[in-house]
Formats: sequence, structure tokens, C-alpha cells
Amino acid sequence: MDLIEKFDAKDKSGNGYHVEGYESPIEIAAAGGAISSMQGPRIYRLTDGRALTQISDGKFIIVQTGDKIYRI
Repeated sequence: MDLIEKFDAKDKSGNGYHVEGYESPIEIAAAGGAISSMQGPRIYRLTDGRALTQISDGKFIIVQTGDKIYRI
């Protein structure tokens, strides 16, 4: 899993969060034996390890608490 981005987010109360986005490349084998890779799904987490669910572009829910946060 590769770290591909870092950004800050806030909740409606103004509390700040640091978010990291990860991506795992997917390897694809062709019929001739050639292997290539493509972008896999992105996973977002807070820097303290809590998981996030992306609900739209720039909006996330902290899985453990249900709090919504917004990219700033």
C-alpha cells in the first residue's frame, strides 16, 4: 500500500484532523505473460489510524464515531 496524499480536514465544530490516502496497485497478467499494474482502490485513514469512509469528493465519515469531516 502506497501513501499517495496527505491533507487536513475539519468537522462541523472546527476540530482539525490529518488525513492520509493510500492506494494499492493491482497487477494484471496478460495472455502473453506480460505483467502490468493499474491504480487500485484508495483507502483513507486519519493519522491516528482510524478508518474513514469517503461519502463524496472531500467529505468523509470517521467509521468509529460516525462524525463527518470535510477536506480543507
